[in-house]
Amino acid sequence: MASVVLVIVLLLFLNSRSSSPGAGPAIRVPPSASASATTSVTPTPSPVQTPVQTPTAPAPPVSEPPATAQPVVAKVPVTVLNNSRRDGLGHEVAAELRAKGWPIAKIGNYRGRLAMTTVFYLPGQLPQARELAREFAQIRRIEPRPASLPGQGLTLVVTRDWS
Repeated sequence: MASVVLVIVLLLFLNSRSSSPGAGPAIRVPPSASASATTSVTPTPSPVQTPVQTPTAPAPPVSEPPATAQPVVAKVPVTVLNNSRRDGLGHEVAAELRAKGWPIAKIGNYRGRLAMTTVFYLPGQLPQARELAREFAQIRRIEPRPASLPGQGLTLVVTRDWS
């Protein structure tokens, strides 16, 4: 084993002398031969060139879809009923809903008492009720529509907690 190391060292020495001016052809030792022969000889790393960077225009922003893209829910007509002592609250809320694309079926008053703003839905309209509640944080409850409640589509009963 020592003789293999000695031969490699001798070849490296001769190779470095032959690269001087006026010397004959250089003898090259493949890196794999020196690495497999011994572990005591470490190859000299070649110099690393850093690429020259030229100024370039910034890349245009990439538009990515939202991470939690929600399916589009068709907006159904909403009946808005005021269940507070605030005059005109039903019309104010209806204007807010209309501004966000919700069609308004009717505006009126609710004669019962509810503790908090609630959206009532018919069978099959739960996704629309959830979407309405997602868009308007003032909606605190989502409930199935009782038979006694008038109207078609969603019915939003607003209370004094609507701000």
